[in-house]
Amino acid sequence: MPWFPDIEAQVNTLILLADAGIQAMPEGVTDFVVLSDSRSPPPPNPQFMMNLLSALVKGYPDRLNLLVSCPVGTIIQTVMKLLLPLMPSRLSSKIVLIGEEEGKEKLGKILLGGETDVPSFMPNGTNDHDELYPEGGKFQGDAGQILKFDWDGMIDRLKDDVKQFQEDQEQVKEQE
Repeated sequence: MPWFPDIEAQVNTLILLADAGIQAMPEGVTDFVVLSDSRSPPPPNPQFMMNLLSALVKGYPDRLNLLVSCPVGTIIQTVMKLLLPLMPSRLSSKIVLIGEEEGKEKLGKILLGGETDVPSFMPNGTNDHDELYPEGGKFQGDAGQILKFDWDGMIDRLKDDVKQFQEDQEQVKEQE
């Protein structure tokens, strides 16, 4: 039996993650950047992309600073060439597609920690996001392999990152 994605559940999950990130934002920070691992996705489901873009336009038009997709292949580039003209310009201007060749350089300019924050799924990236989760990101459940997501761990890491960000901002102010 072929697998069909639950588009509504996927988009709702992304909204939940964005809302958690917004709630954790430090004082004075009003927008966020989404970094999408686009290494080897299945061909994008057009309905998913349209629902996601609709959620971004309706829910986060001013909060979303950038949506960075990398490394993008020809399928995503083709789909986005079709979708970008259909989007409001205030959203389409926030979408950045990055190929493997320029990934480390461009991400280094976007990410808070510079090139040290470039994920290991990008060529020459060193930040291993997979170390935050159990081996393979899965555990053995009754129904077989089930993806495990550590919500509490994510919230704790957000709090730690906010605290570090605020400390760094205070040091910058002291040096001025």
